[in-house]
This record gives sequence, structure tokens and C-alpha cells, in this order.
Amino acid sequence: MKVIPLSKAKARLSYYSRLCQREPVIVTVKGVPAFQMVPLKEDDDLIDRLLEHNPDFRSYLEKCLRSPRVPAGEALARLK
Repeated sequence: MKVIPLSKAKARLSYYSRLCQREPVIVTVKGVPAFQMVPLKEDDDLIDRLLEHNPDFRSYLEKCLRSPRVPAGEALARLK
């Protein structure tokens, strides 16, 4: 495990992004652990996670769910 200050992480981000693939990299702010650099795996549902936590998307989704439904046949006819 590597523990580094934020200034060092910013200065050598490329290096630490590769290092976190092999071992945990903890970044500190003013000497206090603030976050861990974690590699993304192919099976991670990153897009789903980002959308879940995006307030604009959540509002849009809720609005869509409240709006009236259109049968598939009618929607297809509108597209033609």
C-alpha cells in the first residue's frame, strides 16, 4: 500500500494511476487520508453508477416515469 499527499498525486498522476492497478494508493489531504485510487474493472457498471448519482439524470428519469406512456405501435408510427 502506498500513502501519498495530494500534491504528489497531482504531480505524478500517470504513475500513480498505473501503480493503483497493482496496489492500493491512498491520497492524503493535510495529512489525513481523503480517498483511495481504485482501478476500474471491465465488469464495473461505471455508467450505471454515474447515472445513479447524477441529480440531473435522476430528475429527467423521474419526469419520464411520470409522463404518459405511448404504445410501441404508436411510437413507431410517429417515427415514420
